[in-house]
Amino acid sequence: MHRFFVPTEQIKEKKIEITGSDVNHIKNVLRLKVSDSIEVFDSRSNVFEAKIIKEEKDRVLLKILKEKKEDTEPRIFVTLAQSLPKSKKLDLIIQKATELGVSRIVPFISERSIPKNQENKLERWRKIAKEASQQSGRTKLCEVSPIMHFEGVLSLKKDHDLNIIPWEGEKKITLKSTLTTHQPNHLLVIIGPEGGFSRPEIRKARKAGFIPVNISKRILRVETAAIATLANIFFELE
Repeated sequence: MHRFFVPTEQIKEKKIEITGSDVNHIKNVLRLKVSDSIEVFDSRSNVFEAKIIKEEKDRVLLKILKEKKEDTEPRIFVTLAQSLPKSKKLDLIIQKATELGVSRIVPFISERSIPKNQENKLERWRKIAKEASQQSGRTKLCEVSPIMHFEGVLSLKKDHDLNIIPWEGEKKITLKSTLTTHQPNHLLVIIGPEGGFSRPEIRKARKAGFIPVNISKRILRVETAAIATLANIFFELE
């Protein structure tokens, strides 16, 4: 059954109102009609089975048939801070990170990142995260924040109880050993760009309280590094 996110304020009196781009998707892409059923979630772990009762130009109205609670979210809140990579690689990273269970994604500019023509892509990235949340059966949307600078990302440490920065220059401390010795509720992981982090950036991160960790004996592409790191985090902590 097709699943859509709807803000809580659009769910009331056993009715659900869908607006925005999802209206076109329901009517013209999926070609759903009155009496067809879909699933709706509201980011509060509420999932509704609902029937289409009216289709208008800019909204679709549903009647709630069933309501239930679902527990598909990870117990740990993970923030992925991703330095801007080339081309459309961030699209893939956002999609897969959302599927894996990341709660928040923060794109940022570091010394070797490539921010060209990416400042206006926030709406696109949020759409990708929304679609991935819907497709993967999550009950909360993954948040995508506006682009930050490296120093701003370091300041996010205060909101997390474990802060790690994968770095190929770290030879002793591994991701696995770090996760084994910590049981965080809120974890921040910072992934660098294609050229990696500079040593001054690593020094700043250490000083701010981040733990450099090794994630592989091999050099990974930026998109592989992000996905592999997150998969291991959820495997070890879930």
